[in-house]
Amino acid sequence: MVPLLANRFTVCLPPLWLVGTGVLAGGAVLLAMYGLVRLIAPRLAAEVRASFSEGFLGPVAWLAFVCGAVAVATTPVVPVTTILRSLARIATAGETSRTVTVAANAQQQEIRLEVRPQEIESISLESDSPLSVRTQQPIEGFALVKVPVVELSSGMPWTWHRRPPRERGATVLDTSPTPFLGAEAKLDATNPSAEPAALRIRVTLAPEFPQAAMLPWSAAATIAVVGAYLVVRLGARRIAAIAGATVKEAVAQPAFGVAVIIGAVLLLGFILIPYNTFGEDVKMLKDSGITLVKVLSLLVAVWTASVSVAEEIEGRTAMTVLSKPLTRREFFLGKFVGLVLVVTLVVLILGTILLATTSYKVVYDARESARTDPLWRDCADEVITVVPGLVLCWLEAIVLAAVSLTVSTRLGLVPNIIISFGVYVLGHLVPLIVQSSVGKFAIVRFFGRLFATILPVLDHFTIEAAVMGGVAVPWIYLAWAGLYAAIYCAVVLLVGLILFQHRDLA
Repeated sequence: MVPLLANRFTVCLPPLWLVGTGVLAGGAVLLAMYGLVRLIAPRLAAEVRASFSEGFLGPVAWLAFVCGAVAVATTPVVPVTTILRSLARIATAGETSRTVTVAANAQQQEIRLEVRPQEIESISLESDSPLSVRTQQPIEGFALVKVPVVELSSGMPWTWHRRPPRERGATVLDTSPTPFLGAEAKLDATNPSAEPAALRIRVTLAPEFPQAAMLPWSAAATIAVVGAYLVVRLGARRIAAIAGATVKEAVAQPAFGVAVIIGAVLLLGFILIPYNTFGEDVKMLKDSGITLVKVLSLLVAVWTASVSVAEEIEGRTAMTVLSKPLTRREFFLGKFVGLVLVVTLVVLILGTILLATTSYKVVYDARESARTDPLWRDCADEVITVVPGLVLCWLEAIVLAAVSLTVSTRLGLVPNIIISFGVYVLGHLVPLIVQSSVGKFAIVRFFGRLFATILPVLDHFTIEAAVMGGVAVPWIYLAWAGLYAAIYCAVVLLVGLILFQHRDLA
């Protein structure tokens, strides 16, 4: 019983190993870049090292350390060889073509394709004369092995696809199981003619486990997050100083710790909740987890905006800060960058926990439902679908952080929370408001258009329905959502900057 549970538990570990190893790889690249900078510009390297004590990179480094430790600890139970083979194939995937001459009167001439059967996405065979091609090799000890034989006519191609193709212009063997056996794909060609035949073979290769791409994507995300922060830290020093102070203050606030602890406990508890959805518990966990991360990151952002701006203005702290060589614009933008960093911390911490719980929920749900044990790639597929949701909830939290920061230039904590969450609720109702105002009185249409113009359309950042339906979210959608968030934040921040410029701090 214990070995069985252990085997089931280890199925959910490869996705976590991929993420952790990717974080380690990204950290290694960053360390190599730091060593190069230290040799070229020691003073710049000292500033980079000092940035770890400014509130953002410190927690990120600890999170990366935990992910890396999990990766190292789980390495013995992870199919590392298979994953690395798939990673290598990702870089060399594509279509290859070759022409083989089949000798006259040849009987089962062996043709080695030099690829693994699991890596073949499609294969096409075409000959200039009749040939008989066998696509499976018989296995010793199995007398009843079915060996399919493909009869090729002159100029008539035969094609096999791992998935049924959309266009069926050739004779197709529609089957999802691979037509090859063994560790290497081979063909046996028989030529009944007295003349040699030219057999053209086109093979489209794909990684056996495309989920292995999680590793380089995790490494790229690690480099992007740290690199973006360092660019702001070294390129806009005054704004970065205000942002660092904001992050320090936010992390020291009880609201940040309470939000992270409550989020972690609830995300872990979602594993044990019976949703009674007849096999759809994993989708419910993802939906609930993304919503929880979104709400908690919004709470932290609104609280931080109120504390770091409204209370500083009321307590005359802002006037003291602005007495230094620091403009109001730099102060305001620094506060916004600090809010973005705080939201990023919450999403990174809780998002990592959500990825782990999603991976384990696949195994737990299969055990509770007495279904066939899932494979690690099943866990990885579910984990991958969570990532777009986390990106969109991060964007939504940033939009509402900009709104909260603008409101905090004039109002205190309680009004800020009321207005921000009012914008949150109405922002999700904008499409409904516009739709309900169609065909109504002129005043109703006016207010419907006014709400649609002023309020953010937060439905752009909601993909819970896609998660529930198992629909993949394209990356181009994330790009357009990011562009919309950037434009809306720019407009709101411009309004907030105007309000702050005319605010009497004395």
